[in-house]
Amino acid sequence: MKSTRLYTLLVLLLMFWGKAFGQVWEHSIEYSMNDDECFELYDAVEMSNGNVALSSSLYYKSGAGDFYSAHPAVTLLSANGQEMARNDFFRLGYCTTSYAPYLFENNGELFALMTYNPDHDSTYFNYFKNYDNPPADAVLGLYKLNSNLDIEESFEHSYVIDTFECRSEQWENNPNEHSGNLFLFSAFDDDGDIVGAYFKMVSHDYFNPRGHDTLFLFRMNFNGEIIQRKGYEWHTQGGMMQWSYRRNHFVKTDSHYIFFAGSNQSGHQGTAFYYDKDFNLMRTRYMDQAGQPASNSITNISVKRSHHNTTYLVTSSVSNANSYMRDVRLYELDDDVANQSNIIPFVQYIERKTDNYDLPAILQSVEMTENNTSFFAYTLNVGFYDNQDSWMMIERLDSDLDTLLTLYYDVESGKRINSHAQSITSARDGGVLLVSRSKNLDDTSQRWTTVTKFPAEVFEGVDECAEYQDGIEGCTIGGV
Repeated sequence: MKSTRLYTLLVLLLMFWGKAFGQVWEHSIEYSMNDDECFELYDAVEMSNGNVALSSSLYYKSGAGDFYSAHPAVTLLSANGQEMARNDFFRLGYCTTSYAPYLFENNGELFALMTYNPDHDSTYFNYFKNYDNPPADAVLGLYKLNSNLDIEESFEHSYVIDTFECRSEQWENNPNEHSGNLFLFSAFDDDGDIVGAYFKMVSHDYFNPRGHDTLFLFRMNFNGEIIQRKGYEWHTQGGMMQWSYRRNHFVKTDSHYIFFAGSNQSGHQGTAFYYDKDFNLMRTRYMDQAGQPASNSITNISVKRSHHNTTYLVTSSVSNANSYMRDVRLYELDDDVANQSNIIPFVQYIERKTDNYDLPAILQSVEMTENNTSFFAYTLNVGFYDNQDSWMMIERLDSDLDTLLTLYYDVESGKRINSHAQSITSARDGGVLLVSRSKNLDDTSQRWTTVTKFPAEVFEGVDECAEYQDGIEGCTIGGV
């Protein structure tokens, strides 16, 4: 069900406390751990008509007592945050392991790119072995959606997949991620085509490896035709790639693509693979983090190409090799393909940390905007087991990574709420769309998934809060 909640904005303007500005809309879906299903929002796309499309997932309660086995879904909101349509794309015997669909607008039409894999959760009504003709394939599909989010046209590609079931304890805990599947982890519009990347994974069997996973890069047009596809055997052998790869790991330049990954047994903390426009591997370079122990691999990566031919990379890091406490870092990389060094130099970096477990926005943490500035989204004090109060942060940074403004997004001051920033997207009017998820620490069955629109005025420092009183940290504004 939809819920209306009050949120508090605390704004820090450079060296002094400021005020919360303007009015926002937000759309929140509430669910309980006692429900039989839940709906999650992941990423927002503003369309040319002002509507907001949200990549989403529908989860059903499994026999393990948790929400599992995701099904691709999409939500459509009006320009002022009112829900216009919501639809899931359930398929008998299948689920998705790719978080949520990738959404694209082409000639005013909305398209969703998604995957389907055999569902291995034996505690779940959709377990594929319940059916007379169990699937042995995985599907990569592009779907054209109408205004009601019904599928108007579908273009599907089927690939034989490994359906071996290991039945180890690790496999039982996360069967779909440890079984053979297609995991789509990057996709973007490249001059009217879709360029994407997925792993075709073998089932995980620690004692009897079943071969290596394969990385596939592809180019698809909006008629669903795969124009190019190239595969590379990867160093992994099954397992949960979702822990290492989230959603935005690729950037494009005028002449090539760069894939940023964690360590691939190279002895370095991170790896960058350079591919030409035909997906041929050009070279491999490495990243070693400034100020970090050599044993640390970079994790929780998302990347964004700057307007001045560098790449912004967000990661979470630890300064103590024996600690689980993580801070959030934003690096600017000089990743020019012509640089002969095998190590990619860091132009500059900033870190944000508390004395607890902090995280960048899970799927997209940095977004470019006009005048060579950027938005940087992260969460402080999230707690290693999600048991801490938290504060979602949005910073506007200049090209030197100096902070122009920091917006503290706190949920219901005085209540113990744990939130995660999911993704940040810039809007055409200069504002941003922040997708987040939250739970009530005083009633842990109560959860929310939310998208919030912050207007441009918030990030321009224009005081529009009419009745701000001294001593009150921010202004309270109403949701929708």
